Amino acid sequence: MTNGPSRIIVERVDLLPSRADWIFVTGVLSGEPVSIGDAVTIHHGDQTTGATIKSIELHGRPGKTTIMLDAELRPIVTAGTVINRQQ
Repeated sequence: MTNGPSRIIVERVDLLPSRADWIFVTGVLSGEPVSIGDAVTIHHGDQTTGATIKSIELHGRPGKTTIMLDAELRPIVTAGTVINRQQ
């Protein structure tokens, strides 16, 4: 039984000086769980960009998840951005 495709709608993006090579992307995950190393598609405007999940943090609220992506993606990952795991 599946919960559907994995999807995160971004609520916030943070940078940590101690991990300047990553952005911390927080949102609500729906669908199947994601894993470190999963390929994702970032939808921004009418374009898409591929990326790989570097790390994951799960939070207390159901579905609330933070994924870490390469810092170079910061200009295109903002609140409201949709990230889907590639099938």
